Amino acid sequence: MRALVVWLAFSVSAVPAPAALSFRELLVRSPRGLRPSPRLLSLEGRRVRLVGYMAQMEEPPKGGFYLCAAPVFATEGGGGTADLPPDAVLVIVKSARGKELAPLTRPVEVTGVLEVGTRVDDEGHVSNIRIVLDGPAPRSRPSSFKK
Repeated sequence: MRALVVWLAFSVSAVPAPAALSFRELLVRSPRGLRPSPRLLSLEGRRVRLVGYMAQMEEPPKGGFYLCAAPVFATEGGGGTADLPPDAVLVIVKSARGKELAPLTRPVEVTGVLEVGTRVDDEGHVSNIRIVLDGPAPRSRPSSFKK
């Protein structure tokens, strides 16, 4: 008797590639001041990719960091996030909840779900734009099949 091995190929619904976003696309000027751009609002709730610099802060948020278009050193002196540029994006790293992240001085690329709207976190940090990072990519396990 011969054994018939059938390999089933199936496709897991492909995760769409993240939309590339730049700091220039975040805000627009209006008579009332800076406002979220139509492009930013159109991407709310979707996966986006953004490249920038981690803001160096005296009191950085726990479980995340602010991403800016250029290197920034924020010496709040009681002003919270007042030293950050208006287009600073809070990057939330779920796996680092409650932990302070080591600062990086080189450009950083982040990919995650975009959130728009004013929010104050548990520590009192205010953000208008957030990216909740994707979790780590699943690693493929080496086959343990032995003959």
